[in-house]
Amino acid sequence: MQEPRYRIVFRGQIAFGFDRDEVRDNLKNLCRFDEGRVERLFSGGGVLKSDLDAVTAGKYLAALERTGALCTLEPLPAPTPQAAAVAKAPAATLHCPHCHREQPPGTECRHCGIVFERYLQVQARKAAMAAEKGSQPDRGVEASTLPADAPLLERIADYLCRHRERAFVLKAFGVIAAILLLKSFLSGIFFLILFLFFPLGFLFYVRAEAASTGQSPTAVLAQHITLMPIMYAEGERKKEGVSWLTYTLILLNVLVFYGYEIHADIEFLSDNLVFLPHAPNLWNVPVSAVTALFLHAGNGHLWGNMLFLWAVGTVVERRIGFRRLGAFYLLSGLMAGLLSVVVARTFLGETAHGLGASGAISGIMGVFAVRCYFKSMVFPLPILGIFSLILPISLKVRLNSLVIIGLFFLSDLSGGLGQLTGSNASNIGHWAHIGGMLCGIALASLFRLGDEAVEERHMEIGAQALAGGKVSLAAGEESLRLTLRQNPRNTEALLLLARIRSKHQTSEEGRDLYRRAIPELLRVNPKEAASVFREYYQKYLQGVETAAQYRLAGIFYQEGDLELAYRCIEGVLQDPETTSEVRQRALFQSARILEEQGLTDSAAACYRRIIEEFPTSPHLDRARVRLASA
Repeated sequence: MQEPRYRIVFRGQIAFGFDRDEVRDNLKNLCRFDEGRVERLFSGGGVLKSDLDAVTAGKYLAALERTGALCTLEPLPAPTPQAAAVAKAPAATLHCPHCHREQPPGTECRHCGIVFERYLQVQARKAAMAAEKGSQPDRGVEASTLPADAPLLERIADYLCRHRERAFVLKAFGVIAAILLLKSFLSGIFFLILFLFFPLGFLFYVRAEAASTGQSPTAVLAQHITLMPIMYAEGERKKEGVSWLTYTLILLNVLVFYGYEIHADIEFLSDNLVFLPHAPNLWNVPVSAVTALFLHAGNGHLWGNMLFLWAVGTVVERRIGFRRLGAFYLLSGLMAGLLSVVVARTFLGETAHGLGASGAISGIMGVFAVRCYFKSMVFPLPILGIFSLILPISLKVRLNSLVIIGLFFLSDLSGGLGQLTGSNASNIGHWAHIGGMLCGIALASLFRLGDEAVEERHMEIGAQALAGGKVSLAAGEESLRLTLRQNPRNTEALLLLARIRSKHQTSEEGRDLYRRAIPELLRVNPKEAASVFREYYQKYLQGVETAAQYRLAGIFYQEGDLELAYRCIEGVLQDPETTSEVRQRALFQSARILEEQGLTDSAAACYRRIIEEFPTSPHLDRARVRLASA
């Protein structure tokens, strides 16, 4: 087995107790770098040493730490077994990893035609995906405790309890079925009566809810009323980042429509830019697959599509990123157009021509159905009738996103079948919507976005429980533990569970969860880690692991919180496992903090300890100078 190799990377971070100029000089002397190389390292980071064995890398890392430069040790990717086998083959001949035939060295197989490097990369990816898939158990599934001869209803209930995610999806399908049944069996007069008497019944509900919860009727009314006339996702926790691509797509569609399309020659548009063009040729057919996504038949068509794109695109982009959103958008739009053309040609013998972003947006809705299946959508229902045009007050109808997207899909399926049978003469691209949505679902499944969705759903349950919502603390704790079983290093889950376990009283488990979360958080978001440590320290008055606490001391010192910085340093000094090198730096920094607090006698005591206990310390001269000036 080949020995692992490493590289040492510096990203401009300086150890606590060192200043920038000191570290620059130390690096120049140790690594023999010129001024330009050092400047580049501090501005953008870089690799200091590469292709090292573990022992050599450890020695280099220790030497660099003494300079005050915080470096990281990163393993180099090991070559795949197939690549190693090819590399070790004799120079005269090699064996193809696919057909296993012996042949002279080269980049391609002379017999089966594969490119060796690409083939080995694909095989390595397949092996990694298979291993990952095989190592992941079904989320939320527990072993059944029922006997084999248990009644059918009990077995169904037990199955749904053990398969929580499937039960969640089945519940959504049940709601869809109930809505369709109501629509089929209830007459129009019933809806008229309901519409007339609903406001009165709703007011009675508001009064009753206010009386039972102790809230004011106005507060209850505000929870169920919205002035937003469009559908949107409720309770969106992911606020970080702006969905730039979604807003860019909306802006492009608006600019194309008002800046070009309404002034353009209709014949040119239909002959070249809709999909498929009326006058197809080699250039306009592939071009129209993209241009058709930015053309619309009118104001209503444009703004209806853009509102749906805003509702689902902003939520999805925060989770999958703008690159994947853009790729999914274009692929879904392409598949939407293709399915529409194929269905029209196959069943009607016609050539379909389409335009609009609805197929691509349906694809994003399909991605939403997989990645955000647990989210609630607010569907505004006007309750003032025609007066809603003047005062747009709507009732918040909260439905699971699967229900809403499922109803849209069934509506398109019904409309599409009606177009095939002749009972529906509309020009709506139902089959384009279906093709786009199926493509989005397939892409989301291919990239396993559902796994991320399950984890986020349980995180939301934990957050709701901590916030004191309708979810109990026990349910929130159960969901968070399930998340941590699948991903033990999920920092947010660790923090939520730590806060739940420490909400009413401190506990040993709560303390341990905080101590696991803070070092993990320190690697990705030091400022937030410092904030969480403050929260933890107020509850437990204890420190965390020495390395993390030393870094936290530096953060608090930079923020001006000298008291907490000193407490962190004090904890480092009291830890018997603290190394001599860290201890002398901590002593020196402790003295500096005490000086800034005006405690000169205590600072002088620290300087004396450095002189007495560490006679070879690099801080010795500075300690003597400080002590002499004290």
